[in-house]
Amino acid sequence: MNNLRELLEERAAREGDRPFLFWKDREIRYGEINLLANKAANAFAALGWKKGDHVAVMLPNSPEYMVCWFGLAKIGAVLVAVNTQLKGESLRRCLGHADLRGIIFSAVSFPQVQEHASELDIPSLLAEGVSPLGPVGSLPRLLEEASPELPTDASISRFDPLVMTFTSGTTGMPKGVLNCHNAYISAGRDISLICRTRKEDRIFTYLPLYHANPQVYCVMGALVAGASLILAERFSASAFWDQVRNHQATMFSYVGTILTILLKQPEAPREREHTVKVCFGGGAPGDMAQRFQDRFRVKVLELYGMSETGAFNTMNTLEKSRVGSVGPIREGFDVRLFNEEDEEVPDGTVGEFVIRPLKPGLMFDGYYKQPEETLKSYRNLWFHTGDLGRRDAEGFFYFVGRNKETIRKGGENISPGEIEAVLNDHPHILESAVVGVPDEILEEEIKAYIVVNEGKTVEPEEIYGWCSERLAPFMVPRYIESVESLPKTGSSKVQKTLLKELGVGSAWDKKRRTK
Repeated sequence: MNNLRELLEERAAREGDRPFLFWKDREIRYGEINLLANKAANAFAALGWKKGDHVAVMLPNSPEYMVCWFGLAKIGAVLVAVNTQLKGESLRRCLGHADLRGIIFSAVSFPQVQEHASELDIPSLLAEGVSPLGPVGSLPRLLEEASPELPTDASISRFDPLVMTFTSGTTGMPKGVLNCHNAYISAGRDISLICRTRKEDRIFTYLPLYHANPQVYCVMGALVAGASLILAERFSASAFWDQVRNHQATMFSYVGTILTILLKQPEAPREREHTVKVCFGGGAPGDMAQRFQDRFRVKVLELYGMSETGAFNTMNTLEKSRVGSVGPIREGFDVRLFNEEDEEVPDGTVGEFVIRPLKPGLMFDGYYKQPEETLKSYRNLWFHTGDLGRRDAEGFFYFVGRNKETIRKGGENISPGEIEAVLNDHPHILESAVVGVPDEILEEEIKAYIVVNEGKTVEPEEIYGWCSERLAPFMVPRYIESVESLPKTGSSKVQKTLLKELGVGSAWDKKRRTK
């Protein structure tokens, strides 16, 4: 299949009566999801949306999310996946950066979207009910009136863009990562081959669909194998194994924090009474993966990858696995470890992960409207990830840490620059520096160092409230510490490495204050 449009049509023809999606008490079959995608495609085309147009989807996990995604794919438009937690300046930047022809959102997101959609003159479409915003209106009404027939062929190439996700850098500006149809389908095919996914399998995901992890590992993994997808609204540690049992899940994807949280749950008599045979994802240290396998009898296949690099580039397999590693190289990629001079380091030595594809259309098409950032990342024809690792003599790679400022918290990549911009807007703050500090569950938590203007004082509670009003909840610093000055280099750049080494220290802790 050259594109997602063809893949959906092919699956509907061959697996039309088999279940594609389990959502709460609802079962949606392959034939039904394809017809709904056709209706969405025709509705979007009637609005004037066409091949190459960027349309934001800011919806929680739901069948509507996939109907919108698949409908856009059928006319060759690009899904711009927007984090539903974003608000304020972070949201405005994303929406303004993406050159949107429209935005589809839920009633829950109305407060975040209203101001920016009007300001940026973006036609808006409410996923439930009727919207007072913009000239577009109600998605349910448009779907009801639309034809279920396959829309006119949009001549979609496998190299045409399919999805734009956002990744955070160190500058505070969101970077739009464009991936083509081929990159997503190839990754879904490869992960299904590695996991030996069959039509009878049911892949469970609770991760938000605006992330590449569930988009590729779960949705595309299920589609290419003709398997079923189980979708939950969100992760619930207490309900997890009941959800697995109720829907007879055989697989699920994870971020490392999920395994940690499940391991911290009290042991239960039925925790091994399930049908899950394998889980796959990233961010689980070796001891965690081993403890999870021992306790729950689920094979953990740890991998490494990024949305920029085709979703995953190394992965343990059922045949070739080493606990603690992120596996050997995925076919179709060259993965190496370089030093600061871009020279390959010997086995056992820590270096930076650098990656390049061996076939076209496996990696991202570049950062949208940021050619300088794209070229910077592709230094010497290798994509430089900013992540550190080592390789053993048998070709297994091991993730060691990050060599960049981006904070990794609970599966979210967070830009310190975005948080610092909000902090520095406070009238009594002279400057700030934000770093990640280790956290047992979330991998990293956010710590803010604050320098206040001379003669002024600002209580941590006030700073926390200031950030809470302007940032997504996952971006609000948990730890806040006031300092007289920030350590800087001779060129006046903040030495964040020194700040990270201080750890939590004596900082004000939001959680300690709310217990």
